[in-house]
Amino acid sequence: MLESAVAHSAASIRLVVNADGFGTSAARNHGILAAHSDGFVTSTSVLGNAADAPAVMAELASAPSLGTGLLLALAGGSPAAPPVDVPSLVGPEGRFPPRSRDVLLVWAKAALRGEDVEQEFAAQVARWRDAGLRIDHLASQDNLAALPVVALAAERAARRYGIAGLRTSVEKPTLAWAADVPRALTTAAMGALSWYARHHLGTLRHGPQTWGHFEAGHLDEIRLLEILGRLGPGSHEILCAPNLDPGAPTAPADSEVAALCSRRVREAIRARAIELCRWSDLF
Repeated sequence: MLESAVAHSAASIRLVVNADGFGTSAARNHGILAAHSDGFVTSTSVLGNAADAPAVMAELASAPSLGTGLLLALAGGSPAAPPVDVPSLVGPEGRFPPRSRDVLLVWAKAALRGEDVEQEFAAQVARWRDAGLRIDHLASQDNLAALPVVALAAERAARRYGIAGLRTSVEKPTLAWAADVPRALTTAAMGALSWYARHHLGTLRHGPQTWGHFEAGHLDEIRLLEILGRLGPGSHEILCAPNLDPGAPTAPADSEVAALCSRRVREAIRARAIELCRWSDLF
């Protein structure tokens, strides 16, 4: 009986549907909450340097069953740590560079200091813990944890604060990548860096197999059905980034929110006996 239960568990498919960037904008917050209440989004990653923590927490209070983690930020906006304490992360005005590609350039010049990244990540985690956020996983903005120096800082933050979940993986290429070659090349490059970071750090805490890096923000029903059909036994995560105008009564039919509320996708989840869960359910 015990052996049968173990075999069943090993053959099961567990799936986190995680929406990144809660706190990025009103449209992102509204889209995530709609895709959770009316769809099958089970988790979200709150932007680590989102400006108004109390307002974000008030919105999350309306969705108590939504899993919550932290999207560690290094681009756009202000750091959580005093700018003087993280000089390699900020410009003369004391703010992060505007885009993640700018962070990549700093790293390529060997000017991104690991101690600064570690201090900033610790400050972001501490800020949100103090605000009352229950953090069950850490992820990085635009998968910057593909960079070894960023991956190591995220791992140390996870260990310091006892956070079990840590996203570090990037999915393998698919035929869908051929439709957008520049984006595919960027995703492939980050995937190669992610593999190197994981190899360099050794066997740490790699979390579930992640899908949707390439399409996040542009997922449609067909792509979701394709991903579901490819899931093997074990733990998986589908990334998404739904946006919905707070003034819109319903989501447009071609929006990511609509795809994340799709009846056909729900039926596919049931047909494959996929268990929807949060990061906290995986550990």
